[in-house]
Amino acid sequence: MEEKYTDVLLLDEEDGPIIIEQECQELQPIIKDFVQCYVENNDKPVEVWLEAKMREQLPNASDNEIKSISSSIIESLETTETKKQSLQKSVQSGRSKESWFASEMVKATSGMSAQQASKYLAGLDTALQNANEALYRTITTQAGAISRNPNLDGFIAEQYHAQTFNLNAAARNSEYTAKVLEPNGNGYAKNSVDIVIVDGNGKTVKRYQSKYCKDATATEQAFEHGDYRGQQKLVPNDQQSGIKKKTTTVIESPDGTTSNRLSKKRAEEMRNEAQSGKWNELNWNEYATKDLALGIGKQAGQAALQGAAISVGFDIAQKLWEGEEIEGADVVETALKGGADFGIKAAAAGALKVGAEKEIIKFIPKGTPASTITNIAFVAIEDAKVMGEMVTGDLSVKEGIEKIEQTTVSTAAGLVAMGEGSTIGAAIGTVFGPVGSAIGGFIGGTVGYIAGSKVGEAVVKGAQKIRDGAIKVAKKIVSGVKTVGSAIVSGVKSLCSGIASFFGF
Repeated sequence: MEEKYTDVLLLDEEDGPIIIEQECQELQPIIKDFVQCYVENNDKPVEVWLEAKMREQLPNASDNEIKSISSSIIESLETTETKKQSLQKSVQSGRSKESWFASEMVKATSGMSAQQASKYLAGLDTALQNANEALYRTITTQAGAISRNPNLDGFIAEQYHAQTFNLNAAARNSEYTAKVLEPNGNGYAKNSVDIVIVDGNGKTVKRYQSKYCKDATATEQAFEHGDYRGQQKLVPNDQQSGIKKKTTTVIESPDGTTSNRLSKKRAEEMRNEAQSGKWNELNWNEYATKDLALGIGKQAGQAALQGAAISVGFDIAQKLWEGEEIEGADVVETALKGGADFGIKAAAAGALKVGAEKEIIKFIPKGTPASTITNIAFVAIEDAKVMGEMVTGDLSVKEGIEKIEQTTVSTAAGLVAMGEGSTIGAAIGTVFGPVGSAIGGFIGGTVGYIAGSKVGEAVVKGAQKIRDGAIKVAKKIVSGVKTVGSAIVSGVKSLCSGIASFFGF
């Protein structure tokens, strides 16, 4: 039976609605006004017409306030566009988006001490975790029992074994090196290897699949949901006795060099240390920057997929805009398809900022920084373009998913580049959480319909396609796990691999 959706998106039974049709109806003419202003003035500098329109829509704001808002919108778009282009170039050269993000975070923390950097990155990690948790609660209300407890202990365990092995190898003058494998540009492959040991010539001699679940039973069950032939099963040393199948508690090279053992309890302790910034800097100096940043990059990719599963905003856009003729639609369509859409993003951001200042969208508080709102608009339009291209056949589902993930990762890097202190966490929570995803859906669907009914319909169909896929995959991943959440240690890895298998690649 096809699922029915209401106008209201609920986080859970206790929370109220994020976005409702009435709010969107009030925001609709403002978006239309800003976009038409862009159409009429697309040959002029953005700051000229944007300031004029902001002043018209917010007559009580001072000239300085209007200039500040307009400058912030433009600066935010320029920063995020630059990060997007940098990431695209990096991926084209064969690098993973997670690795690119880690490098960006190393740059961002280069002037900090190891302790400051770890605390800073831990704050980003927490913000993304909170966004992911909220997104999961949202999906739960729409699509059934899906739950997850996103944490880093599984990822830390992989790094711990690799790093302690390498320390021991260096002490013994061993030629062998352990590596935690990063995903390629297409995400994790099905049944992908977690850790490898390579010899001095770079040849892989050992492969390991790591599972650090809640208890021995959950860990043993986790190995049943994949084909890990050719990989040794790495488990916590305090769970091995409770697992019937052959496992190991260390990684080991042919010359006898091993990693140190690690219990589930200690992995959780190190997770807490990582997230609070209170780690052993002697052992975790590198992890505090690059490796934690890699984990954050993975979470950003997961937020992208979960955000795409929220379609209420698209549904409302379809209802409000279907059949309405828009003057200048061809200009908007050309800009979107040609990639010269800076002005459209600025118009959408300006309209959303006005909506917040007029308290139309209740879950975006008045006074929310223009940079935060701009990034909601940026993600919304980028994702809408991808969804439309998936339906027209210009992008495969696989390519579309990767593009959506890239948008989120580059936007996160842009927010970090522009943010200061605690404001970053709030911005990440707003842009990537349920609020940004729901409102972004309406913005993306709206811009699609402004570009013409065919474009709008394609965007909505693309959103539905990704939503259905993401939800089915999430259900599939969780269905075989009795202890929901903690049994899936590496949530993003499971989600990406599950999506790949669901779509047959």
